[in-house]
Amino acid sequence: MSAVNRVIRHKNKKNGVTYLYWGRSIYVPGQKHPKVEKKCIGKIDSKGEFEPNKTFLSFSSEEQLSSGLVSEPYYAPYVRGAVDVQELKMYGFIALLEASAKQTGLLQSLKKVFPEHWRMMLTIVESMMSYPDRALYRPKHFHDVCWHTFVDAPTEYSITQAIKAVDPSSTQRFFTDFERRMHGDSPLEEMIVCALDTTSLSTYSAMLEAAKYGKNKEHDHMQQINLLMICDNVTGIPLYYRSLPGNYSDKSILDTTLKELKSAEFRKGTILLMDRGFYSLDNVKTMLSSTFRFLIGLPLTAGFYRDAIQEASEVIHDTENFCLPIGMHVWSKVITIDAPRRGRGPNSYELCLYLFLNPEKLMDERQKLSKKFAEGLLSLQKNPELSSPNNFYGKHYRIEKDAKGQAISIEHDKEAQRKKMNECGFFGYLGPVGLTAERVYALTQNRDYIEKDYEAYKTRMRRPRHSLEEHLEGKIFLVFLSTILEMTIRRKMEEYLLGDKYSFQDLRDEVFSAKWRKPVGKTFDKGHWSDLPIETQKLFYIFRVAKASELRDDIPKLVEQELFKRKVKHGLVTV
Repeated sequence: MSAVNRVIRHKNKKNGVTYLYWGRSIYVPGQKHPKVEKKCIGKIDSKGEFEPNKTFLSFSSEEQLSSGLVSEPYYAPYVRGAVDVQELKMYGFIALLEASAKQTGLLQSLKKVFPEHWRMMLTIVESMMSYPDRALYRPKHFHDVCWHTFVDAPTEYSITQAIKAVDPSSTQRFFTDFERRMHGDSPLEEMIVCALDTTSLSTYSAMLEAAKYGKNKEHDHMQQINLLMICDNVTGIPLYYRSLPGNYSDKSILDTTLKELKSAEFRKGTILLMDRGFYSLDNVKTMLSSTFRFLIGLPLTAGFYRDAIQEASEVIHDTENFCLPIGMHVWSKVITIDAPRRGRGPNSYELCLYLFLNPEKLMDERQKLSKKFAEGLLSLQKNPELSSPNNFYGKHYRIEKDAKGQAISIEHDKEAQRKKMNECGFFGYLGPVGLTAERVYALTQNRDYIEKDYEAYKTRMRRPRHSLEEHLEGKIFLVFLSTILEMTIRRKMEEYLLGDKYSFQDLRDEVFSAKWRKPVGKTFDKGHWSDLPIETQKLFYIFRVAKASELRDDIPKLVEQELFKRKVKHGLVTV
């Protein structure tokens, strides 16, 4: 009688490697010791992870799971000696990524700029997005389980070579080619708007020259590198990035960025949309002398902005200034900025200051400010020394002192406090003359796309522990590619209102297990999908992953019916 199969471990004392065997003991009548049958199924690598061999891969899914060595089964790519053996691997999510890469032009741009490495680069991206928690340099599981762009098995050497191929010159060529594919068919008169912002990436590595202490947007006390990204304001798809030292501020990076965008031949006249962190008068003058237009948020430190608020506060509540589509009062004013021009003509530019008064923000800020003024008076009465000419107390309270400098009376400076109250609820942008307030507001509200880009980026980038800057630069580029693909998929999800049913991870899980089957030795296109669930077929139709002939005939109709129901639910159409 035999025992159940179990894992047997043997450590080779010479090389220190632990080999794993799948074996059992068999009782033989008349023998003192049982007979042991075992076969090697792999080893434990230097990182303590199980590395299966072909014997283990030939086991059934049930046998693999029963070993306790894996949480999900591997699929053997082939079986030696078999006749008409079918290769079967996961392909659903990879097919979705490849379809997105083709539709955006990313695939074509990679082929053009990296003719020798594009397959490996796309495979690395597919591996990172399929298994976010697995190490970049350990693609064996991914290769065993999934079909992917790179035909051969990825190796550490091929991955390293692909990453090393990324340099400033090649990324610049990629930006140029990819932006043209995104906007190349757009009419010249069409307004192209791109959102520009930065974020910080904390790092444990002390060997990175770019890792510095700076204004950390993750609010941890670590060194960081900064990342600037530019995204299409309509689709949210990233078009450009720059990695920067961690101590760079938003205000100090704009000049170099504009030069690089010009070198990358971004379309002239593109509007760059920036928040108030980028504002400085020098940056405004730099933008005016460039080939790009801009919309930039304004901080209260800009004197002309504060003056415009005081001027607008007297008339902005008039009914004629209420913009019904956005539910806010709006006001605009053309101003002149002195800046040198090329050639003849006045050395100045006309820009428009667009002001918006948010009624909800107005009430909330006034209530908080009123409380702050009342509490400030009490604080000053207890300690008049808190006041100085340039702080909050010195600007908003009047203190009468005697000949010895002692405070006799402390009271509110009503005029100063009234001016401060007038600033509540306002936000403003400086940009081209001629835009409607409704258009400006619509453009600025799309900035949540870039926040989603950074969220997707940071999820995969995590905290880099790289010791070589060229490897870090290569990984930044590959994560940038993964962000393009994720935002492309998310955009299609929004188009079909899939957010109520799927998160991005849920959608990945839904299509991930879709398998592609092909005969051994045949080319990939000789295969076919294997038993696609109906929900997967719907998603394949939406994302143009599979051909119509590969799906049920009623899938298009089902997708349109469900989309109509979701539009009704969201109030986009009426029955």
